Amino acid sequence: MDNNGFCASARGFTLIEMMVVIVLIAVMLGLALPSFNGLIERYRVEGMARALMASVSHARAEAARRGKTVTIRQRPECKGQDWSCGWDTVAGSGNAIELLKRQDPDGRVAIEKSPSGAMPFDAMGYSTVGASFRFRPSDSENSPNAATVCLALGGRVRLVKGGREC
Repeated sequence: MDNNGFCASARGFTLIEMMVVIVLIAVMLGLALPSFNGLIERYRVEGMARALMASVSHARAEAARRGKTVTIRQRPECKGQDWSCGWDTVAGSGNAIELLKRQDPDGRVAIEKSPSGAMPFDAMGYSTVGASFRFRPSDSENSPNAATVCLALGGRVRLVKGGREC
């Protein structure tokens, strides 16, 4: 009772009201979740593409700094155009190879290089090979979240989103 002798009503939510709100939140999350999956997939693919771009920049700088060839090559586990198992940045050749940087793979991202083979950078930081790398989710051949990294002969690198070619 309050000061005037009337019963005060209880405040709060009933169990039914709370259950309705929980069901509405679950339905909204169910509708929004697929769009978040696409967003996460796109960030994962672009993250690996940017890691390759950073490796190219690092290789060019190291080649110019050292005054000798620096090469980005696929790991031995990969064959042909497949670079999905990661890549190494190495300086020198033959028995005098020094590992400068290693990029670990992301098993959820497939990477294909065209043409196959390593990417050497000379003492001026220029590439003698033009190439394109296609990054896509491993489970989707034609994903709208694919990206392509284009490497020009001079070493210029650019990212093309949406899986389009260079």
